Amino acid sequence: MIMSKTLMCATARATLALVITLATFFGATTRATEQDKRMIEKRAEEISQILPDGQEFGASAKPQALWDKFATLPSANAVIKSAEKLAQAPPPVITEELYKEFYANGNRANYQREFFQAQSRFINFAVAERLENKGRFIQPLDDAIKQFCALKSWVLPAHDAGAVVYDGKSTYSDLGAATAGGELAIAINLLRDKLPRETVELATREIERRVLAPYEKAIEDDSVKAGIGMWWVRTTNNWNAVCSAGTLAAALNLIQSKERIAYYIAATEYFSEKYFMKGFSSDGYCSEGMSYWNYGFGNYLYLGALARNATNGKVDFFRFDKIRAILEFAPNLEIDKYNYAVFADCPTNARPNATYVGYLSRLKGYGYLEFEEKGLGQNFGVGDLIQTTSIGYDEEIVFDETDAEASKYEPPIRTEFQDAGVVICRPNPNATGKYFAIAFKGGTNAEMHNHNDVGSYSLLVGDNTQGDAKPDVYVSRDPGGETYTARTFSSRRYEGELLNSFGHPVPRIDGTLQSPGGESRGVFLEKSFTDELDVATLEITSAYKVPKLERATRKFEYRRAHQDEVGYLEIVDRVAFKEGETGAFETAIITFESELEFKRVSDSQFEIALPGASVRVDAKDENGDPIAIDVVKQIVGEKDPNVPKKPNRIAILTKEPVANATITQRFDVK
Repeated sequence: MIMSKTLMCATARATLALVITLATFFGATTRATEQDKRMIEKRAEEISQILPDGQEFGASAKPQALWDKFATLPSANAVIKSAEKLAQAPPPVITEELYKEFYANGNRANYQREFFQAQSRFINFAVAERLENKGRFIQPLDDAIKQFCALKSWVLPAHDAGAVVYDGKSTYSDLGAATAGGELAIAINLLRDKLPRETVELATREIERRVLAPYEKAIEDDSVKAGIGMWWVRTTNNWNAVCSAGTLAAALNLIQSKERIAYYIAATEYFSEKYFMKGFSSDGYCSEGMSYWNYGFGNYLYLGALARNATNGKVDFFRFDKIRAILEFAPNLEIDKYNYAVFADCPTNARPNATYVGYLSRLKGYGYLEFEEKGLGQNFGVGDLIQTTSIGYDEEIVFDETDAEASKYEPPIRTEFQDAGVVICRPNPNATGKYFAIAFKGGTNAEMHNHNDVGSYSLLVGDNTQGDAKPDVYVSRDPGGETYTARTFSSRRYEGELLNSFGHPVPRIDGTLQSPGGESRGVFLEKSFTDELDVATLEITSAYKVPKLERATRKFEYRRAHQDEVGYLEIVDRVAFKEGETGAFETAIITFESELEFKRVSDSQFEIALPGASVRVDAKDENGDPIAIDVVKQIVGEKDPNVPKKPNRIAILTKEPVANATITQRFDVK
């Protein structure tokens, strides 16, 4: 085929542009990597000076007496019983077919179940043996370690693109490998005197090869290719903290050189400050949701505790300005009665881990005494090795005795995460009867673990007439995440109705759902907050790629309960199309409740009965004239096996295309 001269010139220009772009990218990356190296090496020299010679920095640094203290905790008995059962059970069968099922059909759960069972075996046996110190779990531990070391990959299939790690074409670490490496390093360090020497040597080689060497290469090698698979070293999401915690645990428990240990402490500190801290907004909000806060920030607490223990408190990963705000995100995300706001890929029952909140609260004196009581002292969870030998080894904090009375933390009547665009409105503490509480968001559709959910909310009704005895009922809510498959983290992500805006209580405009991306955002046009009434209006036009759309807004008006006044919630959705244009318009309520009743009042009005609340729906045009509407019940993800629990979508839609419309939903407590 002969190209035209014009096409040849265009191709040449494109090629030159690509070369310049790649050169710029590679050059910028190289310079950044060189700067990283210099900063880490300088900090490592400083840390090396404060590490004493000949000191044990890993899990064996503490005497058996501390483990004897752990053995008195209620959680210890459960570990020993679990180890006894595992010792009698056959080991998991992990095959190539199971690993590569992910590439065939996207299922990641089957392999991960067996992989984590194999990991839990050596963790359980090691913890139980150290608690009991009788030798009866050594043989099962030895067998479990050998089986785990024989696995062709510690990287999870979903993170092993093209199975390059499994097939031996590349070596790097991920969430699975780094965490397993840290846990295994602690196990052999704690029990190296009881385990066969060849088992200790085998595990040491595998951890060095699969975890430590790739980490050092990702820092030291100037080429971009060194970062393939190790992108997490320089990321802002939970991977940074989780993988760093496992990697530092492995280093502290395997490495003898204090200079090399100092290097790992310096590197994880550097990448935490430069990247992980930036994953949180300045007000501490975690856009990944509560479950990922537990996972990511929880592992960051492990990381900081490991460094704190190794340096006798002289290296402080908790010194950063955002730390208190990040911690306080968790208790302040409570809507009411231990129900927490759920956005993004988050289980609907997610709650903050009391050990995490309690540990940092006590360490820094933040005063979250309820969490300190629930997560520390006799309630501390002896379980995985990293938690036990990081936070648990900070025994002056974990076992500190305080005389202060630990009453339930009561958040204020309103919490606003301004940077994230999230607001939580609660009743007045003096409310005596039923009441509403709500969490709603603006935000963007480019958040971590993003759902297309600009304008989403969760509304629940509580009842003070019976105290905490009567649980809250969600009237409408953000429905949480789907079961992870290959689709979830691919270009097909938003085919899932729990992830796109169909599964969220937000409008659909001219048959169009919200678009992903940072340009789709909710901007507050108005905020008026008082002790009695909270009003906020969001501009949501940019979330809908509808060319003929002029404007779309959503207004929340929350009258909080006060004494015997129950209050109400009103949501007002407005849409206007460009001059001469019309389009369909609908909004929605999302609920897991099945007892639903719809009653038509007029062509433009409906009454909807839900458990705990009634909703009056009214539609008008800009002149106040009624607009005919329908109410239709739909099932979110009805035919999608990735939707574990399928909520109802109550669609409120105009019967005919409109030039403009206002749909008002007035929620009243029943």
